Amino acid sequence: MFANLLHELGGRSLGVLAGMLFGSVFTGWVARRRRERERRLVMDGDARDTVVIHQHIVETTQEPDANGVLQTVRVLRVRTLGQSELKRVVPNGHLAGILQKRAHKVTPRDTLISMDGPEGSYLLETLTNFVCDRTGNAQFPHDIFVMTACCEPAEFSHHQPITILLVRREDLPLFENWTTVRNLHVEHGSDGPRILTLMEMANRFRQEQQKITELRSAGRRSAFVETMYILDLPIDQKCAPLATKPVPWGRFENILKELNLDAA
Repeated sequence: MFANLLHELGGRSLGVLAGMLFGSVFTGWVARRRRERERRLVMDGDARDTVVIHQHIVETTQEPDANGVLQTVRVLRVRTLGQSELKRVVPNGHLAGILQKRAHKVTPRDTLISMDGPEGSYLLETLTNFVCDRTGNAQFPHDIFVMTACCEPAEFSHHQPITILLVRREDLPLFENWTTVRNLHVEHGSDGPRILTLMEMANRFRQEQQKITELRSAGRRSAFVETMYILDLPIDQKCAPLATKPVPWGRFENILKELNLDAA
Protein backbone atom coordinates (compact mmCIF):
# COMPACT_ATOMS: atom_id res chain seq x y z
CA MET A 1 0.00 0.00 0.00
CA PHE A 2 2.80 2.43 0.92
CA ALA A 3 4.56 1.68 -2.38
CA ASN A 4 1.32 2.37 -4.29
CA LEU A 5 0.90 5.70 -2.46
CA LEU A 6 4.44 6.76 -3.39
CA HIS A 7 3.78 5.75 -6.98
CA GLU A 8 0.58 7.81 -7.16
CA LEU A 9 2.22 10.86 -5.59
CA GLY A 10 5.20 10.52 -7.88
CA GLY A 11 3.00 10.40 -10.98
CA ARG A 12 0.91 13.37 -9.90
CA SER A 13 4.00 15.39 -8.95
CA LEU A 14 5.48 14.86 -12.37
CA GLY A 15 2.22 16.03 -13.96
CA VAL A 16 2.09 19.11 -11.75
CA LEU A 17 5.72 19.95 -12.44
CA ALA A 18 5.23 19.45 -16.18
CA GLY A 19 2.16 21.72 -16.09
CA MET A 20 4.03 24.40 -14.15
CA LEU A 21 6.97 24.20 -16.55
CA PHE A 22 4.72 24.45 -19.61
CA GLY A 23 2.78 27.35 -18.07
CA SER A 24 5.98 29.25 -17.24
CA VAL A 25 7.39 28.74 -20.75
CA PHE A 26 4.13 29.78 -22.42
CA THR A 27 3.76 32.85 -20.18
CA GLY A 28 7.33 33.87 -20.92
CA TRP A 29 6.76 33.43 -24.66
CA VAL A 30 3.61 35.58 -24.56
CA ALA A 31 5.39 38.29 -22.56
CA ARG A 32 8.32 38.25 -24.99
CA ARG A 33 5.98 38.58 -27.97
CA ARG A 34 4.20 41.48 -26.27
CA ARG A 35 7.51 43.25 -25.63
CA GLU A 36 8.59 42.69 -29.24
CA ARG A 37 5.33 44.19 -30.47
CA GLU A 38 5.70 47.17 -28.15
CA ARG A 39 9.25 47.70 -29.39
CA ARG A 40 8.07 47.64 -33.02
CA LEU A 41 5.42 50.24 -32.21
CA VAL A 42 8.04 52.48 -30.60
CA MET A 43 10.37 52.15 -33.57
CA ASP A 44 7.49 52.91 -35.95
CA GLY A 45 6.32 55.85 -33.83
CA ASP A 46 2.89 54.26 -33.38
CA ALA A 47 1.56 55.43 -30.00
CA ARG A 48 -2.15 54.99 -30.74
CA ASP A 49 -2.56 53.00 -27.54
CA THR A 50 -2.15 56.28 -25.61
CA VAL A 51 -4.21 59.45 -25.43
CA VAL A 52 -2.62 62.86 -24.76
CA ILE A 53 -4.16 66.30 -24.20
CA HIS A 54 -2.55 69.26 -25.96
CA GLN A 55 -3.41 72.85 -25.15
CA HIS A 56 -2.64 75.43 -27.85
CA ILE A 57 -1.78 78.94 -26.74
CA VAL A 58 -1.62 81.82 -29.21
CA GLU A 59 0.14 84.92 -27.99
CA THR A 60 1.59 88.12 -29.39
CA THR A 61 5.13 89.03 -28.42
CA GLN A 62 8.13 90.98 -29.60
CA GLU A 63 11.29 89.28 -30.77
CA PRO A 64 14.45 90.65 -32.44
CA ASP A 65 14.96 89.94 -36.12
CA ALA A 66 18.29 89.21 -37.81
CA ASN A 67 19.24 92.88 -37.48
CA GLY A 68 18.36 93.03 -33.79
CA VAL A 69 15.23 95.12 -34.41
CA LEU A 70 12.21 94.13 -32.31
CA GLN A 71 9.35 92.78 -34.39
CA THR A 72 5.83 91.97 -33.25
CA VAL A 73 5.08 88.31 -33.98
CA ARG A 74 2.36 85.80 -33.18
CA VAL A 75 3.48 82.64 -31.45
CA LEU A 76 1.86 79.23 -31.14
CA ARG A 77 2.87 77.31 -28.03
CA VAL A 78 1.83 73.71 -27.41
CA ARG A 79 1.48 72.45 -23.84
CA THR A 80 0.73 68.91 -22.68
CA LEU A 81 -1.95 68.60 -20.01
CA GLY A 82 -1.92 64.86 -19.48
CA GLN A 83 -1.59 61.37 -20.91
CA SER A 84 -3.12 57.99 -20.22
CA GLU A 85 -3.58 54.56 -21.76
CA LEU A 86 -6.37 54.31 -24.30
CA LYS A 87 -8.09 51.54 -22.33
CA ARG A 88 -8.20 53.80 -19.25
CA VAL A 89 -9.49 56.83 -21.14
CA VAL A 90 -12.13 54.78 -22.99
CA PRO A 91 -13.09 51.88 -20.68
CA ASN A 92 -15.67 50.51 -23.13
CA GLY A 93 -13.68 48.01 -25.18
CA HIS A 94 -15.87 48.41 -28.26
CA LEU A 95 -15.51 52.20 -28.30
CA ALA A 96 -11.76 51.98 -27.64
CA GLY A 97 -11.43 49.70 -30.66
CA ILE A 98 -13.50 52.08 -32.79
CA LEU A 99 -11.34 55.05 -31.75
CA GLN A 100 -8.11 53.20 -32.51
CA LYS A 101 -9.46 51.98 -35.86
CA ARG A 102 -10.49 55.50 -36.85
CA ALA A 103 -7.12 56.85 -35.71
CA HIS A 104 -5.45 54.55 -38.27
CA LYS A 105 -7.55 56.04 -41.10
CA VAL A 106 -6.19 59.58 -40.86
CA THR A 107 -4.30 61.11 -43.79
CA PRO A 108 -2.22 64.27 -44.30
CA ARG A 109 -5.34 65.87 -45.80
CA ASP A 110 -7.56 64.76 -42.92
CA THR A 111 -5.72 64.38 -39.62
CA LEU A 112 -8.83 64.76 -37.46
CA ILE A 113 -10.25 61.49 -36.13
CA SER A 114 -13.78 60.90 -37.33
CA MET A 115 -16.42 61.50 -34.68
CA ASP A 116 -19.36 60.71 -36.93
CA GLY A 117 -22.44 58.81 -35.86
CA PRO A 118 -23.62 57.54 -32.46
CA GLU A 119 -20.26 55.97 -31.67
CA GLY A 120 -18.48 59.25 -32.39
CA SER A 121 -20.90 61.03 -30.07
CA TYR A 122 -20.14 58.57 -27.27
CA LEU A 123 -16.41 59.01 -27.90
CA LEU A 124 -16.71 62.79 -27.63
CA GLU A 125 -18.52 62.41 -24.32
CA THR A 126 -15.86 60.04 -23.03
CA LEU A 127 -12.98 62.27 -24.13
CA THR A 128 -14.74 65.26 -22.55
CA ASN A 129 -14.86 63.44 -19.23
CA PHE A 130 -11.13 62.68 -19.48
CA VAL A 131 -10.31 66.34 -20.23
CA CYS A 132 -12.51 67.65 -17.44
CA ASP A 133 -11.05 65.14 -14.99
CA ARG A 134 -7.56 66.48 -15.75
CA THR A 135 -8.42 70.19 -15.83
CA GLY A 136 -11.78 70.78 -14.16
CA ASN A 137 -10.54 71.44 -10.61
CA ALA A 138 -7.78 73.92 -11.48
CA GLN A 139 -7.85 77.36 -9.87
CA PHE A 140 -7.51 79.41 -13.06
CA PRO A 141 -9.87 81.79 -14.89
CA HIS A 142 -12.40 80.00 -17.06
CA ASP A 143 -12.43 80.28 -20.83
CA ILE A 144 -14.27 78.64 -23.72
CA PHE A 145 -12.33 75.95 -25.59
CA VAL A 146 -13.06 73.86 -28.66
CA MET A 147 -12.16 70.18 -28.31
CA THR A 148 -11.71 67.40 -30.82
CA ALA A 149 -9.21 64.59 -31.47
CA CYS A 150 -6.57 63.99 -34.10
CA CYS A 151 -3.83 61.51 -34.95
CA GLU A 152 -1.15 63.06 -37.11
CA PRO A 153 0.27 60.43 -39.51
CA ALA A 154 3.91 59.63 -40.13
CA GLU A 155 4.18 62.38 -42.75
CA PHE A 156 3.47 64.90 -39.97
CA SER A 157 5.16 63.39 -36.95
CA HIS A 158 7.27 60.38 -35.97
CA HIS A 159 5.39 60.10 -32.66
CA GLN A 160 1.72 59.31 -33.35
CA PRO A 161 -0.52 59.18 -30.27
CA ILE A 162 -4.22 59.95 -30.23
CA THR A 163 -4.20 63.66 -29.40
CA ILE A 164 -7.03 65.66 -27.87
CA LEU A 165 -6.81 69.21 -29.23
CA LEU A 166 -7.83 72.14 -27.04
CA VAL A 167 -7.95 75.64 -28.55
CA ARG A 168 -9.63 78.75 -27.22
CA ARG A 169 -12.68 79.47 -29.35
CA GLU A 170 -11.58 83.06 -29.89
CA ASP A 171 -8.17 81.87 -31.21
CA LEU A 172 -9.50 79.24 -33.60
CA PRO A 173 -10.58 81.61 -36.45
CA LEU A 174 -6.93 82.69 -36.80
CA PHE A 175 -6.18 79.27 -38.30
CA GLU A 176 -8.69 79.64 -41.12
CA ASN A 177 -6.22 81.75 -43.12
CA TRP A 178 -3.01 80.16 -44.45
CA THR A 179 -1.41 83.51 -45.29
CA THR A 180 -1.64 84.37 -41.58
CA VAL A 181 -0.70 81.12 -39.86
CA ARG A 182 2.28 80.34 -42.08
CA ASN A 183 4.01 83.29 -40.40
CA LEU A 184 3.40 82.00 -36.89
CA HIS A 185 6.44 81.39 -34.73
CA VAL A 186 6.82 78.13 -32.79
CA GLU A 187 9.12 76.76 -30.12
CA HIS A 188 10.02 73.68 -32.15
CA GLY A 189 10.24 73.35 -35.92
CA SER A 190 8.33 70.06 -35.67
CA ASP A 191 5.27 72.01 -34.45
CA GLY A 192 4.66 73.19 -38.03
CA PRO A 193 2.37 70.29 -39.01
CA ARG A 194 0.21 71.01 -35.95
CA ILE A 195 -0.62 74.37 -37.56
CA LEU A 196 -1.96 72.45 -40.57
CA THR A 197 -4.08 70.28 -38.28
CA LEU A 198 -5.47 73.38 -36.55
CA MET A 199 -6.30 74.85 -39.97
CA GLU A 200 -8.38 71.78 -40.73
CA MET A 201 -10.00 72.00 -37.30
CA ALA A 202 -10.84 75.71 -37.67
CA ASN A 203 -12.46 75.35 -41.08
CA ARG A 204 -14.44 72.28 -40.10
CA PHE A 205 -15.61 73.93 -36.88
CA ARG A 206 -16.89 76.97 -38.79
CA GLN A 207 -18.76 74.80 -41.29
CA GLU A 208 -20.14 72.59 -38.55
CA GLN A 209 -21.45 75.51 -36.49
CA GLN A 210 -23.13 76.97 -39.58
CA LYS A 211 -24.84 73.65 -40.27
CA ILE A 212 -26.01 73.32 -36.67
CA THR A 213 -27.41 76.86 -36.74
CA GLU A 214 -29.27 76.13 -39.98
CA LEU A 215 -30.74 72.90 -38.64
CA ARG A 216 -31.93 74.51 -35.42
CA SER A 217 -33.38 77.49 -37.28
CA ALA A 218 -35.36 75.06 -39.40
CA GLY A 219 -36.57 73.24 -36.28
CA ARG A 220 -34.66 70.10 -37.18
CA ARG A 221 -32.53 67.92 -34.93
CA SER A 222 -28.78 68.36 -34.88
CA ALA A 223 -28.00 64.99 -33.27
CA PHE A 224 -24.63 63.52 -34.22
CA VAL A 225 -23.69 66.61 -36.26
CA GLU A 226 -21.17 67.81 -33.69
CA THR A 227 -17.69 66.36 -34.11
CA MET A 228 -16.21 68.99 -31.79
CA TYR A 229 -17.36 70.07 -28.36
CA ILE A 230 -17.34 73.54 -26.84
CA LEU A 231 -16.11 73.33 -23.24
CA ASP A 232 -15.91 75.76 -20.33
CA LEU A 233 -12.54 75.00 -18.73
CA PRO A 234 -10.19 76.61 -16.16
CA ILE A 235 -6.77 76.24 -17.80
CA ASP A 236 -3.64 78.29 -17.20
CA GLN A 237 -2.88 80.50 -20.22
CA LYS A 238 0.54 81.71 -19.03
CA CYS A 239 3.75 80.41 -20.59
CA ALA A 240 7.41 80.93 -19.91
CA PRO A 241 8.98 83.10 -22.65
CA LEU A 242 10.88 80.31 -24.36
CA ALA A 243 12.69 81.19 -27.58
CA THR A 244 10.68 80.75 -30.77
CA LYS A 245 11.36 80.76 -34.50
CA PRO A 246 9.50 80.69 -37.82
CA VAL A 247 8.33 77.31 -39.02
CA PRO A 248 10.83 75.74 -41.46
CA TRP A 249 8.11 75.10 -44.05
CA GLY A 250 10.67 73.88 -46.57
CA ARG A 251 10.98 70.75 -44.44
CA PHE A 252 7.31 69.99 -45.13
CA GLU A 253 7.31 70.90 -48.83
CA ASN A 254 5.77 67.60 -49.95
CA ILE A 255 2.91 67.92 -47.47
CA LEU A 256 2.21 71.51 -48.51
CA LYS A 257 2.11 70.49 -52.17
CA GLU A 258 -0.42 67.79 -51.35
CA LEU A 259 -2.54 70.36 -49.53
CA ASN A 260 -2.13 72.93 -52.34
CA LEU A 261 -0.42 75.40 -50.02
CA ASP A 262 2.46 77.71 -50.87
CA ALA A 263 5.52 77.36 -48.65
CA ALA A 264 6.96 80.75 -49.67
